Amino acid sequence: MTIIKVKKTLFIGVKEDIDIFFKRAQEKGFIEFLSKKGRRSLDYPDHVQKLMKALAILRKEPHRKQASSTKDLDAKKLAHAVVESAEWLERLEEQKRLFQAEISRIEPLGDFSLEEIRRIEQESGRHIQFFCVKRAKLKKIELDPALIPIGSEYDMEYFMTISHQVESFHGMIEMRFERSLSQLESELEIAELKKAQCMQELKENSAYVDFLKEHLIEALNHYHLVSVSDDVSTHMNDFLFAIEGWIPENRLHGLFPLLEGLGIHAEEVAVEEGERIPTYMENKSYGKIGEDLVHIYDTPATSDKDPSKWVFWAFAIFFAMIISDAGYGLLFLSLALFLRLKFKHVKPSGKRFFRLFTVLSTFCIIWGVLSGSYFGLELAPTNPMNKVSFINYMAEKKADYHIAEQDEVYKELIEKFPQLRDVYDGAEFLQKGVVVKDGFTKYEILNDFRDSIFMELALLVGVIHISLSLLRHLPRHWAGMGWVFAIVGGYLFFPKLLGTTSMIHFMYIFPKAEGFEIGQQLFWGGIALALILALFQNKWKGFIELTKPIELFADILSYLRIYALGLAAMILAGTFNEMGVSLGFAAGFFVILVGHLININVGIMGGTIHGLRLNFIEWYHHSFEGGGRLFNPLKRLKSK
Repeated sequence: MTIIKVKKTLFIGVKEDIDIFFKRAQEKGFIEFLSKKGRRSLDYPDHVQKLMKALAILRKEPHRKQASSTKDLDAKKLAHAVVESAEWLERLEEQKRLFQAEISRIEPLGDFSLEEIRRIEQESGRHIQFFCVKRAKLKKIELDPALIPIGSEYDMEYFMTISHQVESFHGMIEMRFERSLSQLESELEIAELKKAQCMQELKENSAYVDFLKEHLIEALNHYHLVSVSDDVSTHMNDFLFAIEGWIPENRLHGLFPLLEGLGIHAEEVAVEEGERIPTYMENKSYGKIGEDLVHIYDTPATSDKDPSKWVFWAFAIFFAMIISDAGYGLLFLSLALFLRLKFKHVKPSGKRFFRLFTVLSTFCIIWGVLSGSYFGLELAPTNPMNKVSFINYMAEKKADYHIAEQDEVYKELIEKFPQLRDVYDGAEFLQKGVVVKDGFTKYEILNDFRDSIFMELALLVGVIHISLSLLRHLPRHWAGMGWVFAIVGGYLFFPKLLGTTSMIHFMYIFPKAEGFEIGQQLFWGGIALALILALFQNKWKGFIELTKPIELFADILSYLRIYALGLAAMILAGTFNEMGVSLGFAAGFFVILVGHLININVGIMGGTIHGLRLNFIEWYHHSFEGGGRLFNPLKRLKSK
């Protein structure tokens, strides 16, 4: 689906039908009514806020089966009790912390009666005081004879004095307290009992989560209905009412049954200048998952084309290329299928997340097989699993090309691996170009060729992705056609400037000389075409397009992050494997397990962040305006 236009509609009717009208509108859920205050306030009444808070508190507790009868329960009182228990629990936690800190402070002095101390002071006319000092500091000061040592704890030393006057000593801290150790321990015990009681109450009340949720939904529905009713304007001594609203074009047919039997008339009205039109999106299947991803970053403007499916499929490709491991993909797929079976009755958003996870896992497996990567294992070129590897196949083609051309790359490799001088088959060339280090065989030529192919594929993905973005935006940015030609030309021509062999060369799609010539013509011709089209469309402002090449160059280079992150993941996996093998079975198994878990977590974070970033920054930059406001109709909320 695409972004569907909305129509601004004025509703005028008799006041006596207003309640029925809004209730029907709430049931149908396709009209967003305009508020006189602009954006509708979310300042909910106290009882609604308390229900929300109570639900948030109880959802942290282990779920319990709801009691069969809730007939005599008052939702407001229950919510108040839950919130009060949680607040008491928080206060008791703070009290417990303070008691424990005070006990730790005075425990070295032992347990004694403060009343007895006060009695002795009165009868003897002397002052009893307690002091403490750090042991390291004690060595630097001279002890007064009046100080009586009474104990030590950790790095502190404790003293007391019995004097006719109030004493103070340089470098020492006087300890004052209002309760004895036994009193504090007793109060701590009481606080712990009260805390346990509050926790038990919350645990018991967690059985009423569904009950509170139902009442919250009803309260929210009533609040939304009342809020919209308050936004109407009245006329003719309150006999008539009027209110405006937005309706999607594909839902206009629903107005007739909604207004049937009511003294209310609906009429389309003009949109005022500067008025912010809401964005209404309708997507199904994978498009709906893509829409969830789109809303992470921004809401499309009404003038945008819906990017949902584009973002979804591009994200799946980028994520898979960043993970770059079929073994990890298989683990992800197993977990995704388990979650789908375990949580069959989750909300639609949860089901869409599981479906996204399944697609990402599948793409990881496909790309992992194509790249020949399985838990970072070093596979020989002759390994059957490498026979289905697309990158391995291209590496063989690259080796065949350099052998046939006898170019500088071939000469450098022959100088490094003299044993390859009489090898004329690409597969054999890769197999024999090895280095043995610390007992591990490294297929150095194969790894170098695979890395360079992977890097070029990442750039090629960027070329295609950015070009598609420019083409999508073509009706509003004619110069995009010229820039597509320039990008393709740059891809064909730049290998000459860098002195490298591209995939299009060793796959014999374009001979080097012809490719360079065509690429140069496309590059400069595309820039000229872009400038001409920009001047036609934007007059003198079109000269701004001359800054576009730097922008496009930087955006396409950003796709190298796919290569960098994918390569880093493969290197880390291989490194952990080597470390594990060198340590023996027990320690090695632990190192391999923990290492791969770390690599998986890092890969998921990198794949998610950068996989979405390439869509939201580089791709959006050329075909997306954003800044929209999501369509928010009056609709009846449901528990499931």
